[in-house]
Amino acid sequence: MPVFEFIAYIVLGAVVGGFVGSIGVGGGALMTPALLFTGMPVHIAIGTDLLYAGVTKASGAIANLRRNHVALRPLLFLAIGSIPSA
Repeated sequence: MPVFEFIAYIVLGAVVGGFVGSIGVGGGALMTPALLFTGMPVHIAIGTDLLYAGVTKASGAIANLRRNHVALRPLLFLAIGSIPSA
């Protein structure tokens, strides 16, 4: 991977992260189109975005569970309804 392309992806991630942090819109709504704009194939752009979202959301969930910031009883009820649907 050329150095320019490597730096371009870092800048792209920083810009999308800044927008997500400041306005609260979902990262997938911005990152996938941004990756497509760079010329990345559709299936790779979507897969990259889904993998990144899964890793960051899982790590955030673990961090919040460790700090006891999660009400486990409502979580259980939400899981009972949503897991069978998934």
